[in-house]
Amino acid sequence: MYKTLVLLAMAVVVILGSGCGRESRNASTSNAQISLTAIPFPAAVGETRLVIQITDLAGQPLSDAALFIKADMTHAGMVPVIAEAEGGDEDGYYNVPFEWTMAGDWIVSVEAVLPDGSRAKERFELSVLFEDGSVCTHDDPQGKLVPTPSQD
Repeated sequence: MYKTLVLLAMAVVVILGSGCGRESRNASTSNAQISLTAIPFPAAVGETRLVIQITDLAGQPLSDAALFIKADMTHAGMVPVIAEAEGGDEDGYYNVPFEWTMAGDWIVSVEAVLPDGSRAKERFELSVLFEDGSVCTHDDPQGKLVPTPSQD
């Protein structure tokens, strides 16, 4: 009798779990690609800039989306950092002023409302340093990172 109850309980868990799995996959589908980097890179506590690029699935830039950015630390108890941006350049790059309030590991959620009203979402994990130990501090006009000139 005990084995029957255990098998029945496992079957219920598998059935319920598979339903949740399908729903999660559907919720994460998107018709756009989102990439993110911070300048300076790697990110350091204080004022920085997030460079976010939005493209369609064919790689064509989307320059007229509205972005909603929320950064949360990976541990509880910290106030999130919020930013918004509208309209990128012709290559789909959005430059967003951003201020990291504390060093540590962060999860950055970017939601883009696309011109057709659809939404694309992406999450990024970033480590923020105490001090600026930058590898790259600026970018060229296309938004690509350029290494900082050596001080040697």
